[in-house]
Amino acid sequence: MIYELSINGYSLGLFSSEAAALRRVDYLHAGRYTVREWSKEGDFLTFSPSDNKEYHVTRKLLNTAL
Repeated sequence: MIYELSINGYSLGLFSSEAAALRRVDYLHAGRYTVREWSKEGDFLTFSPSDNKEYHVTRKLLNTAL
């Protein structure tokens, strides 16, 4: 499995694990990110909503007095 991190339809990268994609969110701006699980079939990556996970992660600004 390969995990894609995106925001507003723009891909921010592919990661080898779900945890790596979620760790990357910690370094990004506040917003709503999508983590999508892709299956590798030969030379192609495929996404099927019935087989693969997709969910949203919201990162809030923790300290506004920087």
